[in-house]
Amino acid sequence: MNRCQEIAETYRAVTIKGAWYGPTVAELLERISPEVATTAPAPGAHTIAVLLQHLLLWNERIRKTDADHPMPKWEAEKEWAEAAIAWNELVPRWKHSRDLLEERMRNFPFEDLGKQTPGRTYAYEFMLNGIVQHTIWHSGQIAMVLNMVQGR
Repeated sequence: MNRCQEIAETYRAVTIKGAWYGPTVAELLERISPEVATTAPAPGAHTIAVLLQHLLLWNERIRKTDADHPMPKWEAEKEWAEAAIAWNELVPRWKHSRDLLEERMRNFPFEDLGKQTPGRTYAYEFMLNGIVQHTIWHSGQIAMVLNMVQGR
């Protein structure tokens, strides 16, 4: 197994099954109704749907980044400003995006891991590891919001 496949396996573990720290994103999604997904745990806090849509956005950014399509400039004010996607559409879109990103990781040219990510100052390997960490971070938030909303 090469490094690209290792990263893909780690991504699979945190999104589908096998995370060492608790439920994966997919395992959490099985427990979430549309009502729970769109309920904020506190005024001004992100809902589960907003967090999942954020994960979808970043999956697509990373999946599409290549020499012809540099990673877009990060703009804090636009990061959470996407129009909401309905929960019954969002979940399948995230799953499809997740599958496509894992496939891209698995088939990523090993010799390109050290190359600079277009539009960034770091290597592809750093970016691919970063999306795994990003997913873990937000899955923890999803789990916390789920507990807060269901605990009402």
